[in-house]
Amino acid sequence: MLTRIKIFHLFNVYNYDIDLTNADGTAVKFITAPNGYGKTTILDFVEAAMRQTYDRMFQMPFKSFELFFDEAGTEAVYQYSVTRTDEELKAVDTDIVQTLSKKLQICLIRISGSDETLIEEFVVIQAADGSITTSGSTDNTQMFFIARTCFYLTDDRLLSQKMDVKDETLYIEDSPLRKYPLELKEILSSPEKSKEYESRIACFQAIINRCEFANKHLEIDQRFGFRFMAEDELHTILSLDQLSSGEKQMIIQLFELLFHAQSGTLVMIDEPELSLHMMWQMNYMKNLSEIAQLRGFQCIVATHSPQIFNSLWSKSVDLFTLSNQA
Repeated sequence: MLTRIKIFHLFNVYNYDIDLTNADGTAVKFITAPNGYGKTTILDFVEAAMRQTYDRMFQMPFKSFELFFDEAGTEAVYQYSVTRTDEELKAVDTDIVQTLSKKLQICLIRISGSDETLIEEFVVIQAADGSITTSGSTDNTQMFFIARTCFYLTDDRLLSQKMDVKDETLYIEDSPLRKYPLELKEILSSPEKSKEYESRIACFQAIINRCEFANKHLEIDQRFGFRFMAEDELHTILSLDQLSSGEKQMIIQLFELLFHAQSGTLVMIDEPELSLHMMWQMNYMKNLSEIAQLRGFQCIVATHSPQIFNSLWSKSVDLFTLSNQA
């Protein structure tokens, strides 16, 4: 479990020490902040570390970034640390500064009591032309994170991008929701898979029914996977494209977490409240906790809305408050 995040001089301004544990032992934590305090960037950095892809860490200025993981069954802690240094050249008699290179010094350490064991240390360098090179072995760090996966739902989950090459215009389209019914149809068509996914399907159906989509209801069947039926005289079958943006958001989050995220993974969700009605926001913590318990997730949620966690501030960390304490 990821228990703590420390970051120093984010955007050359902010220092945070974020405790991700809860007194009651639950594994869902919410991060709040005004715009511009870096809550999305912190989630991006966690993903970059766990996936060992460092582009994002070169894009945003910071001095150091640390993750702390507990070790099941022991008192030991693993510390993953990144220290960044930039080689810069300032032009004579001007304020122009040229960055020649950016260096990430990365260490993985096991701490048990007063004993510290260096597991691995390596350097990742981005040159001025954007090319990235690595010096030193990364094998142990890669193996460490293979056993600690993450699943990240970003705030653009409802959108996909399509570039029109002819006029170089970037269009935003609804994400391909159509794949979800087909996936569930495949599951229901197999007796083995249907049994394996039974509790997840029941959870999906229960939460959708609890949300009470306006004038429509959910149907699940092996013939079509799932669909929505309008509560009109004709019992019109609705395409998922006809749902509201909030209804789409709800389906995407539920389906991704229940059917795509690995059991036991670290789940990160950025601004889940987007397009959700206040009542849905107030039920969000109950829904997410139900899914987290079913799937064995640890969840970190970045949000602007206290309604998402029912204003239970003990379950949250506020970056504005932390920045004033630093």
